[in-house]
Amino acid sequence: MSVLLFKDSSRCVEALGVGAAKLAVSAAVLALGFRAVSDDDYARLVIAQRFAESPSLDPSGTSWLPLPFWMYGAAFALFGNDLAVARGVALLLGALSVVGVWWAARLLGAGRAGALVAGILAAVFPWSAWLGAAPVPEAPTAGLLVVGLATLPAESLRVRAAGAGAVAAACFCRYEAWPVALVVAGFALADARRTRSRELLAVAAMALAPVALWLFHGVARHGDAFFFVRRVAAYRNALGASEPLVTRVLGPIRSLFREAPEVVVPLVIGLARTGLPASFRRPLAGATALVAFLMLGELGGGGPTHHAARALLPVWFLAAAMVGQVAERWSRAPAGPLGVVLAGALVLLALRAPYPSDFADRHDALTIGESARKLDAPALLVDTPDYAHLAVTAAYGNPSRAAPFDDRDPRKPRPPDPFVSAASLSARVRTSRRAWLVVTRTHVPVARELGVERAANASFSLIEPR
Repeated sequence: MSVLLFKDSSRCVEALGVGAAKLAVSAAVLALGFRAVSDDDYARLVIAQRFAESPSLDPSGTSWLPLPFWMYGAAFALFGNDLAVARGVALLLGALSVVGVWWAARLLGAGRAGALVAGILAAVFPWSAWLGAAPVPEAPTAGLLVVGLATLPAESLRVRAAGAGAVAAACFCRYEAWPVALVVAGFALADARRTRSRELLAVAAMALAPVALWLFHGVARHGDAFFFVRRVAAYRNALGASEPLVTRVLGPIRSLFREAPEVVVPLVIGLARTGLPASFRRPLAGATALVAFLMLGELGGGGPTHHAARALLPVWFLAAAMVGQVAERWSRAPAGPLGVVLAGALVLLALRAPYPSDFADRHDALTIGESARKLDAPALLVDTPDYAHLAVTAAYGNPSRAAPFDDRDPRKPRPPDPFVSAASLSARVRTSRRAWLVVTRTHVPVARELGVERAANASFSLIEPR
């Protein structure tokens, strides 16, 4: 099958329809108050804003992969550091990710109706709704991976090369793309041996190149090819107690079914009735490798530090793509029977909307940061009891001129409390010339001794020192 699935206007209309459905879902969850999954979302935005000010190959300097920062940072450099820019990029990438699911469904053999069912199902289930509206790399990574996996059964070299390129891009976004790259390269090498194709050797190299480059970067920059594993493990250890090892290792399998039943259950039931199509075998090998990778990560202490289910989005996207073809084998009019599934997904989204209680709600932090931006505060010192300082800094939009009193990193000792007296606070402020203060309501009485309150909300005050 040609890689150019947009060769006629009807397919362009279908792709636009799927993308529009995704934008509608994202607009709905944003209207209901959703903004971010965790404080890491704001940390990523701060890093991207710094990249816009001072570009570098490794913007985070931590374990995070660079491509998302390049994309968001480029947008900030072009359009300014306002969070509305990041929201626009997130919505666009979220829409493109489900267009990737529609595309993958066609590659796997679904017809027009089945592919539309696949794309819309991928757009509406809750985890897709949240991750597709947040400024995080999970949705675009999943979209790239599902396209890469769907190309594995293809005979066309152009299709295989496009798939390897998609997976390569994903490998610079999220680590769960790496086992998929190994599977893509493995099948390319096996097919190269069978067909004696040198071009397939290049496909394998393309898929693995980002992994090799990042490992080399680890050796050159950090003196350790696997520095990212050790950093994540050290952070998790610093956080303290966690679930038992067996529970953590089996967590990805449990989450696979529990967190997105509206996608996985129809696929399992459909495959039980219709059997496994040949086109599904290789993509399922890639999905299995991803789940196994997440389980091994938990075993070694290098798994996600929060909301681990988000790493399964590529598997759920692949399941949605497969549901499209399975639906057509159930019925000649799959949109009818699958309408029940889509309705169920929307109901679950409504019941869980706007977001789970353990998602980050930083409304007050964003509001006070935006106030500092509008009032042209020359710099900020931010006082928060947790990681909310990241949201304040992101909304302020000038990360090089903002700093927390305490960054709350569990790997570091806590600094002395500057709010024990006006004198100690004044001494701390003098080390950051011209900085205004963002302080919690508890510390407002001390901070007011130094200056004038310029803005306030239920959680924070903005103080301009005299």
